[in-house]
Amino acid sequence: MADLNPSTTEIATELGAYFRTNNTEIRAQVYKKSVTAGYMRTIVAVQGRFPALNSITSRVVQGFTAAWTPMGITEFKANELKAYKQKINYPIEPAALLNSWVSFLYNEDKKPADMSIAQYLVNQELLPAIARDREDLIGKSVYDATKLDEFGHSMNGIQEMIRMGTSDGTMFQIPIEVPTLSNMVQQIDDFELGLPEAIKPLLTRIYMPSNLVEAYRLDYRNKYGTMPTFTAEQGMKTYLGQRDLIPLPSLNGTQVIFATPNENFLRLIDILDSNVLTDVQVQDYTVKIFGEFWEGVGFWSNQLVVVAVPGGLHKGLGKGIDATADKALTEKYFGSESATLAS
Repeated sequence: MADLNPSTTEIATELGAYFRTNNTEIRAQVYKKSVTAGYMRTIVAVQGRFPALNSITSRVVQGFTAAWTPMGITEFKANELKAYKQKINYPIEPAALLNSWVSFLYNEDKKPADMSIAQYLVNQELLPAIARDREDLIGKSVYDATKLDEFGHSMNGIQEMIRMGTSDGTMFQIPIEVPTLSNMVQQIDDFELGLPEAIKPLLTRIYMPSNLVEAYRLDYRNKYGTMPTFTAEQGMKTYLGQRDLIPLPSLNGTQVIFATPNENFLRLIDILDSNVLTDVQVQDYTVKIFGEFWEGVGFWSNQLVVVAVPGGLHKGLGKGIDATADKALTEKYFGSESATLAS
């Protein structure tokens, strides 16, 4: 479309044609991994559901006697993971779109033939907005069926999953002090020392908000007069366990710190998705864009998620109410833990 003053109907027609022609590329961009999703393993659900089968086997080895003495039991449990259907109802006022498009062409020294109005809208406005919203949803969303027409309530994000996991006692908790600029190194040291021995070798990353990674670096410099290990390829590593400190934008504004095996940190999409941008309609002076896609996050096994709890009092699995039951539950999954070392 070389016309710099297309009608509402012409804009809608061009958008519809662009969606059909570029459906595969648009779908790939919508599902392109955000910063947080880049650390997750993608699995495919069917209509938003994926049963993650977990099993745990008790002790099976015993001393020899010439008699059958059965020992051992395997428990199976399905952790129902969920992807949530999202929608896009994006209204466009043609006059505002035209002004933005023409300004972009002028600033980039381009002509209408170089970038159509549909290409501009999708690649410069709509897809970046979807990527921004997905990163926030992955981290911060709290599902509420009564608020689906508001942003931030269309799924449960990482923060809510961790809140629920620590509340119901299915995630391993390690108490730490409230992080500050002058104690951050000690808190991460304490967190690493408290990791369950049975899965310590699998815990190669510690996730946290960006400002806590910065606080660790500053506190380390102030204490030791040098910077912690850092490479462009691998980022920053802890002193104690040489684990990667991963700043996640989706955790910004919180004090959430957690570790989990890489394969346990999951992102869910749906196998039945085809078109993402599904329709374009015109009503009065408005062009309406319709779209649908699926998004979900979770953990294959909650018990393999280790969470630092600022000001916490309880270590291990369980709710911190019944010490005997919590100890039995923790030993069921991790065996006997190392004794706490004196300062």
